Amino acid sequence: MTGFHGIGETGYIGISYLIHALSAERIGFVKVAYPPPFIATSEDGIVTPFEIFKKGKIVLVKLEFTPHRSEEAEFSKAVASWAVKEKFRDAVLVGGLDSTFRSGKDNYRIVPTQAYLPMSKKFNATTLDPGLFVYGPLAVILSEFEIHHFPAVAVLPYATAARADPGAAAVAIRNICKAYNLKVDVSDLEKDAKEIEQEIDRRMRQTKESLRTMYV
Repeated sequence: MTGFHGIGETGYIGISYLIHALSAERIGFVKVAYPPPFIATSEDGIVTPFEIFKKGKIVLVKLEFTPHRSEEAEFSKAVASWAVKEKFRDAVLVGGLDSTFRSGKDNYRIVPTQAYLPMSKKFNATTLDPGLFVYGPLAVILSEFEIHHFPAVAVLPYATAARADPGAAAVAIRNICKAYNLKVDVSDLEKDAKEIEQEIDRRMRQTKESLRTMYV
């Protein structure tokens, strides 16, 4: 499982919360040529930009920061190639859909690869409307999985594009856990949504401002 910093920061929030809720263990890192010049800290010590966690048979790739723009595509390709090479059973990607495109009562959509179609019925959701695009690193990784005929699905809740949206992340987690029989309580994520939103927005502003001055 993985998710990127995108609409509503949904992928980042969702994966981060899953790692916390599952008490997943950090087992590795993703090294890149141009790592973001930031680290964070937690109760367990230093948090590096790109980390790999595991709980049971579930492996999660967390992007604490966005890869440098020149490496976004290669990052996605590398993660997809790794999953294919290591013969993972399938991949679940978390992203967000701009809520202005919402139609009907559905609160999320899915985008499965052809290889995942037989399994997509485990999600009670329809696929993304024809004519709408998935873009950015999420689109690249989905393309790679499609090319390699690898079973993967993007879970895309409708989210607010202008800010971090923990509520959308909760929708994604709830439905992923239902599909994969995982017991994760999202009540804390929903209850603390405002605080999470403010903290992530603050961090993203600081990061963007620092990158703007460093990569001009």
